[in-house]
Amino acid sequence: MLTAPRSLLICDDEPDSVALLISYLAEQDIDIRIALDGVDAISKAVAGNPDLILLDITMPGLDGYATCARLKSNPETSAIPVIFLSGRVGVEDRLQGFSTGGVDFISKPFSAQEVLARIGVHLHAKQQVDELLKLVTLRGETIKQTGQPRDHFFYRALNELEQNLIDPLSLTELAHRIGTNERKLTEIFRHTVGMTVFDFATQRRLEVARQLLRESDLQIRQIADRIGYQNPGDFTRAFRRQYGVTPRSYRRGEVSEDEDAE
Repeated sequence: MLTAPRSLLICDDEPDSVALLISYLAEQDIDIRIALDGVDAISKAVAGNPDLILLDITMPGLDGYATCARLKSNPETSAIPVIFLSGRVGVEDRLQGFSTGGVDFISKPFSAQEVLARIGVHLHAKQQVDELLKLVTLRGETIKQTGQPRDHFFYRALNELEQNLIDPLSLTELAHRIGTNERKLTEIFRHTVGMTVFDFATQRRLEVARQLLRESDLQIRQIADRIGYQNPGDFTRAFRRQYGVTPRSYRRGEVSEDEDAE
């Protein structure tokens, strides 16, 4: 699923749920750590800097929403993506989860296919950011190490984009979050990766979709929804423009096709 070992922190006060998640991930090359409450999760996140956190919503004391809010308010843990674990997946619950900084939900009772697909997508996205940061250099130093404001803006924008693939930010909102303006942010992306913010974000979302097509049995409509396309037809057309085939043809292993948009 991934090209390098990654680390995962699971926070759930139900041992049976933790055991089930571990069993699903047993064959994956992932370092798994466990926390049984929100306070412990925050402490272990700060100490271990995991690549992804699975966070139960309903816990005594500090619930999942409050825990996530604290993680996002701490510079040491704010960039770690958080997936909520919950039996409640209504619109209000999702809105509250996204508003506190979560990137996705895994519903209870768990499905092995859903767990592996969602974890895989977000670990892969995190890995892509890490690799990109290594590739994009200035005077032999990585973006994190350089003192140029332009590069710090780019690094912060990458994190925001990766954490909001499902509900993409507008250029105005993204620029506001990182403390710059739309024109400057566009210039930064053109200078660093040779494309606009919109084109870069679209490419990343479609890459996530391509991974889901390869590694899951999710329906194309479900995949479109996972990466923020409300209309599956729009997703199909965007995918075809990027890769030359429709999502269905790509899943079948066809290199090219002449079929109409799904």
